[in-house]
Amino acid sequence: MTSDPAVQWATTALFGALTAYSLWRLVTARHLFAGTGHLFHLGMNLVMVAMVWPWWARLPTLPQVAFFAAGAAFFAGAAGWFALDGLSTTGRRRGRRRSARCQAVNAVMMLAMVWMLAVMTRHADGAGAGHPGHSTHAAVSVPLDSLTVVSGAVLVAALAAGGVLFLADLVRYRQERGTVGRTGADLLAGALMSLGMAAACGLVLVG
Repeated sequence: MTSDPAVQWATTALFGALTAYSLWRLVTARHLFAGTGHLFHLGMNLVMVAMVWPWWARLPTLPQVAFFAAGAAFFAGAAGWFALDGLSTTGRRRGRRRSARCQAVNAVMMLAMVWMLAVMTRHADGAGAGHPGHSTHAAVSVPLDSLTVVSGAVLVAALAAGGVLFLADLVRYRQERGTVGRTGADLLAGALMSLGMAAACGLVLVG
């Protein structure tokens, strides 16, 4: 993704902190649904830390793709359920709509992980084939095709918008409840994840 030490350490610090938060939320989760969501976030944050370092190229790609594809399906299903529940639950529609938005952004994050894995692996293989003996971490030097560029740009825009939505929901939640609490902390973590993912996808695009 990058060989710039400043970016590598900044990414490691951000997603390392988010890894710790996701692990804490996973351990303290009271319900299977919440625990599953935090498990997918934990995996995402761990892989994001790994992606900026050369040794990531030694990790098998297929299990990562399968994990994040399952995460995308899980969060997409959750978004649909919350959206439908919000239509039929009197007095709780605002919270359900917020939950549906958050789950939809989480699904986009998982799709972005699949996209990055596919792009980095494909172009790593291309770079390695064209330059025997070179590190596969130099994958981003291979030009991206137009479909990859367009889909990546859409993901960057969606992730950036998702981060803003998380922040807006955090502000509204703080105004409504007068406190942050676990829900507010989750919204802040979601904003940082989404914006961090947007920056990471952007790095893959610009090489």
